[in-house]
Amino acid sequence: MPRHASGRNEAQRLRQQRYRSRLEAIGEPEVQELDTAAAMAVARLVINLEQGKAVSGSKDLLDTLLRSAVDSLKSRGYNGRAAGRLMHRRLTWLKESFKDPDASRYAKRGVQV
Repeated sequence: MPRHASGRNEAQRLRQQRYRSRLEAIGEPEVQELDTAAAMAVARLVINLEQGKAVSGSKDLLDTLLRSAVDSLKSRGYNGRAAGRLMHRRLTWLKESFKDPDASRYAKRGVQV
């Protein structure tokens, strides 16, 4: 739920609003949109693997990619088992939302509302 503007950080809020307007004008995505697109590409690969449409070697590539992501989280101090579980859950949600192009932006990011 968004916070109500208190006026205390009005200059920063206006600066952020101008920044987002510039991005929108030139059609440049923000970082979270890039992250979502990359995650959707991985989810698409999972779907193709399940349907037998993926190119040879895709399973190995996917396994390496996911292991690397979990290892990166472990090196930053996170629990590897928990990170792997969350990664699986996230991919499952993304896979389902990819199958439904009318899914909300929250569903596409794996957020249950």
